[in-house]
Amino acid sequence: MESTTLPAPTPVVSQPTAELPSADLLPEGFVWTPEIERMANAIGEQIRLDSPGMMVSGAQRNGKSSACAYLAAVLPSVIGYPLHVVIWNIPGDEKYTVRAFLQERLAQCNYDAISHRDVAVLRKRLIDVLVERTAQRAARRIVMIVDEAQNLSHEDFKRLVHIFNELNSRSIRPFIVLVGQPELKNLTDQWTAMNSMQFVGRFCSRKHDFLGIELADLEAVLAGFDDEEDPEVSAAFRVAPRAYAEGWRIAHLAPLIADAVRAVASAQNVQEAVRLPMQYLRGCLLSMLYRIVQDGMRPQLFQPALAMQCLIDSGFADVLQYYIRKENKGSAGTGGRRRAAKEGGQ
Repeated sequence: MESTTLPAPTPVVSQPTAELPSADLLPEGFVWTPEIERMANAIGEQIRLDSPGMMVSGAQRNGKSSACAYLAAVLPSVIGYPLHVVIWNIPGDEKYTVRAFLQERLAQCNYDAISHRDVAVLRKRLIDVLVERTAQRAARRIVMIVDEAQNLSHEDFKRLVHIFNELNSRSIRPFIVLVGQPELKNLTDQWTAMNSMQFVGRFCSRKHDFLGIELADLEAVLAGFDDEEDPEVSAAFRVAPRAYAEGWRIAHLAPLIADAVRAVASAQNVQEAVRLPMQYLRGCLLSMLYRIVQDGMRPQLFQPALAMQCLIDSGFADVLQYYIRKENKGSAGTGGRRRAAKEGGQ
């Protein structure tokens, strides 16, 4: 395919510049995506099979951390019975001692009494907290989501196995989800070579790829930024109340964004199907919305060339090649679980 040149944005006739909004244009909370639904279904299937754990890996900025928070709220309804979900984030600049590892896990469980010097006491506190929080939900199952798991050391994995075994001994059924960057998948070969089959058995029963958003799904994803039951928290209402009253919604920007992605891909000779990472979708969308507000334009008249400039402003054109995958895997459908997850975990 021949390379094409991106056209310059077409000037847009606008009203005088308006004041900047006093609040964020996009509502708080989590937005459903087909990839989150695929991830939730994959985890649910493994839990029902009583597997000990699995891996979820994907490129940076695809929204994995937001998906973890979303799952903490919706997993009980996905599974169909009560369970407790905890999220542990592993920073990349730490070399943990046993004590530091236990203290950080306790802190991420919102438990304050972490200053004890005795490792045995801290270890017991962590197990007690996990057991008690699970019991408070009238549950026997706990799901531990370990985000940025590519930062775990070999010793850290041993500690996770110990926590798993201790919970089992207390009649709690643990399930550990390792979430991280693509190199996480390489651990299976490393563990096999090291004869660390206890890791393979616990963490590798399934490997799930978390991908960006397919262009065909953009409209469904963008619909999550509006709330038909409460217009005042809808992004479309915040941006253009008059257009909102006329029926305009954020989802109506989907064709413009999809065409902009295709144009940027064509300009870089990309022939594979392109998915849009959540961070860059959000950045492009915010750029479009702020232009609507500042320029006082009617959102129904937003120009394709200007949408392309907003996508470029998000930084997506600079990282497109990084996200290109030789093999595009289809999503498991876009219907179903469009939960706003505005309430906390069950």
